[in-house]
Amino acid sequence: MSEPGSDQSALQLQRLQLTILLPVVFGAIARAICWTRRPPDMAIFLEPWFNHIVHYGPIGAFRHPFSNYEPAYLYLLALGSLGHGAFAAMTIIKILSVLGTLFLTLALADLLKAAGAQANEALLVLILPSVIFNDALLAQCDALWAGSCVFALAAMIRGRTVRSMIWCGVAISFKAQAAFIAPVIIGGMIGRRAAWWQWLIPAAVFLASLVPAWLMGWPAIKLLTVYLGQTQLDNLAGRLGNPWMLGTIFDEQFARSLFFLGYIAAAAAAIMIGALAARASRDARQLILLAAISGTALPFLLPKMLERYYFLGDVMTLALALSWKCRSTAIAVRAVQAASVISLMTYIYFFHDPYPALAGAVCAAGGLFVMGALAAPQMRSLVEWATSALHLREAAAGSRSSRRGAELLD
Repeated sequence: MSEPGSDQSALQLQRLQLTILLPVVFGAIARAICWTRRPPDMAIFLEPWFNHIVHYGPIGAFRHPFSNYEPAYLYLLALGSLGHGAFAAMTIIKILSVLGTLFLTLALADLLKAAGAQANEALLVLILPSVIFNDALLAQCDALWAGSCVFALAAMIRGRTVRSMIWCGVAISFKAQAAFIAPVIIGGMIGRRAAWWQWLIPAAVFLASLVPAWLMGWPAIKLLTVYLGQTQLDNLAGRLGNPWMLGTIFDEQFARSLFFLGYIAAAAAAIMIGALAARASRDARQLILLAAISGTALPFLLPKMLERYYFLGDVMTLALALSWKCRSTAIAVRAVQAASVISLMTYIYFFHDPYPALAGAVCAAGGLFVMGALAAPQMRSLVEWATSALHLREAAAGSRSSRRGAELLD
């Protein structure tokens, strides 16, 4: 008969293989399958940028604008251009994307550790379908800004607000979509009563990321308005699986007249998430839940969202499922992942007839419903607190009015 200790060791070894070996092996196989496929954006954006850097050199390339990205990613592309003689442009670009995913894996491990969960389970992000599509197929860099957001949340959970603000600055230096984490971070800063000067750190980090390109010749006004220019590139209701896909399919002009409703709804959701985060600033599980909601709800509500914009929601719902293991979180991660994958597949195979993305909108709505149910007790508590505060204020105002009336009678 085997001893209980040996059985326990065997079980631990089996779990270790499932959480480490299988994600690495299957992640590598999936990326090998996608590696030689050319994504739609490769010839339109990524390769022309890379070829420009190769032609003018990694420093001379920044003498004038050549991309609609902020330079943080372009610096990495310039570094990768040093291997141009040994590898094809697409290979180098995809290598950078996969390295970004490894960075995201480290960030997720840090977040799980901060939440008291198993850090090694972060390797499961390597086999998340949307992550595989993002790096090995589409050669995108979303893992860089998303990973920075994850590091920012981990630092906030630990109460290291300065570090959190630095990571927020790094995230926004790569993509404007880093704003999807903002309600949770802002709420955490308020709940932690962070010093006023710490709020300036993200802007300082962002501006610092522009300095090298500016010193090499890129006009400052161009660097400062890249994100503004991105908002004007595409006026479609969206390519993401959210309710605005109805406008993209059936009536773009009418949908544009309703954009303000999406902005109002997203602003209301952000305020609610921020208020909840301020009250739960020391609760790791609640902050991860709110980050998962924020990363999914904001792109769900906003118009003009592209097919990759559930990426932060994908990662945060995985973090939620790994740190809060229950049926609801398992449903949430599957629903949001389905919405993201359907959006990506629609972009790749049904760009001109994006009807499948409507199914993605239903999946995202289902995931948000489940996560909203998990957050419902905190929402009720917030409403009760706000109602109580309002009644106390009204009572105080009534008391002051009564005293004034008595003074006038005297």
